[in-house]
This record gives sequence, structure tokens and C-alpha cells, in this order.
Amino acid sequence: CEYAKLIENGKFTKILRNPNYRGISSSFWNNLKSVGDSSTFQIYGTPNCGKGEPNQVIRVGHASPVCLFHNVAIFGGA
Repeated sequence: CEYAKLIENGKFTKILRNPNYRGISSSFWNNLKSVGDSSTFQIYGTPNCGKGEPNQVIRVGHASPVCLFHNVAIFGGA
């Protein structure tokens, strides 16, 4: 996760950079309450990753719409 918007009392209160979350997969996904439409879909991640000798480059990342979770333990982030 690269960033998250914290919602408290129904309002965005802060942006968290590089938050982490933990939990059991089934509980985590059962806490998914809403998924955004195509207008919220974005590509995140590092555009290129270099590995090997000689260096080889490949595009990496992931795409996701905005998602709303309830009761997920988050830690870290700034």
C-alpha cells in the first residue's frame, strides 16, 4: 500500500504514506466495504525495476480502484 486516507467520524482526516496492514486474509477481505468505480482506477508502484547482470529492466506495479475497509489494523506510515 503506497498511501491511505484515514476516515474518522465520516470525514477524511489525514493521508498516511506507506501504511502497512496485517491480519488474516479472510478477515481482511470480509472487511472490504466498498470498491470505487472506473474513475478511481489508477496504476501504482515503481514504473521500472532493474535486475541482473547485465542490467535488465522491466515495468512493474499494480493497478487498483479506491477501496474502503473497516476495522483493519494499520501501522507505520507517516
